[in-house]
Amino acid sequence: MTRHLPLALVALLAAPAPTSSAQAPVPAADAPADPAALLAEAVSRHQKGDLQGAVVLYERVLALGADSPVLRSNLGAAYAGLGRYEDAVLQYGRALATDGGNVAIRRNLALAFYKAGRLTEAADETEKVLAAQPENEAAALLLADCRFRLGQNARAIEILQPLAARAAPERAVSYLLGMALLAEGRSAEAQAAIDRVLRDGSAEAHVFLAMMYARDGECAQAMPEIRKALDASATVPLVNFLNGQCLMDEKRNDFPGAIAAFRAELAIDPNHFESNLFLGNLLRDGARPEEALGHLERAARLRPADVAAQFSLGAVYVSLGRTEEALPLLERVAATAPDHLQTQMQLAIVYHRLGRTADSARAREAVGRLQSEGESRFFSGVSDALGRLLGKTSSPDAPAPKP
Repeated sequence: MTRHLPLALVALLAAPAPTSSAQAPVPAADAPADPAALLAEAVSRHQKGDLQGAVVLYERVLALGADSPVLRSNLGAAYAGLGRYEDAVLQYGRALATDGGNVAIRRNLALAFYKAGRLTEAADETEKVLAAQPENEAAALLLADCRFRLGQNARAIEILQPLAARAAPERAVSYLLGMALLAEGRSAEAQAAIDRVLRDGSAEAHVFLAMMYARDGECAQAMPEIRKALDASATVPLVNFLNGQCLMDEKRNDFPGAIAAFRAELAIDPNHFESNLFLGNLLRDGARPEEALGHLERAARLRPADVAAQFSLGAVYVSLGRTEEALPLLERVAATAPDHLQTQMQLAIVYHRLGRTADSARAREAVGRLQSEGESRFFSGVSDALGRLLGKTSSPDAPAPKP
């Protein structure tokens, strides 16, 4: 486990080394195609770091009709090393189709899902790994990290507490457990869990303190801790996100600074939900919907049932004129949060564009009512507009957001 990335689980996410059956001699360039020789050469190139060359040879072996879970797994590992995670998922899945009891391949599939930002699927596969290997601490950490990122803090805590109770728990266990407890509002328990991290004065210690302050809306107290963390390590997870969050508060309103901070967080962790969500909304509010779209689609993919992500993606679809794609998302949000002003405003636009006069009138009436009741300001900024939606999930019976 690396010092500065306990949440990203960097040590767990390295591309796995290829496995091989008996090595065959490397064929000459003009020799007839021999699957065994090609496989041996592919493995050799893979082990030397020539991943692209290995992929070409693995694919040639498959094209010759050879197939096995080992071959598929090796090809998946090479794809993962090249950042082609969806291709890796496909190959690991095919390997498991004929070797379903292979826990190592299933773990690699979970990692590929994780790196692809498909956290629900990553968690589901890791649950299976942990069921087969209950003492696998790496799998437990990965699963807890997935659940934490999905906002399922209670499950993350359940996984981590037995690890934290050991005589000398992994530092990342204490850190992640503290963050999950804090996210659940269990501050006293969080303080105890994180105590050994706080004692060493590390960047993570300052991040934890900043998170405690920011959670209570005390950015004036959080900012000194954020600066200390940035001075110690600008790449520690969450510090740039917290910086962006505080730069957006009503006392600062430094939206260009917040955009830069969220970009910095995503350079470290492209799958950080809140950074994608807030950055996408800042870009949308800044009339840059094309640039916002990718971030909001990723946020919705990371947490498909999250109402804030559904609203934000629906709103950017409206900005881009993709009205029919916006409609089911916004209606789903309205069903969960009928008094959310911005959703009703967006629905009024959508219904008008679709010629649904009665529905548009109903949405405009809701907008007028909410404004007169003082439930929201006409424009409340990204933080306020999303604050009432964050953490809410919509009904599983409603249509799912489009990835």
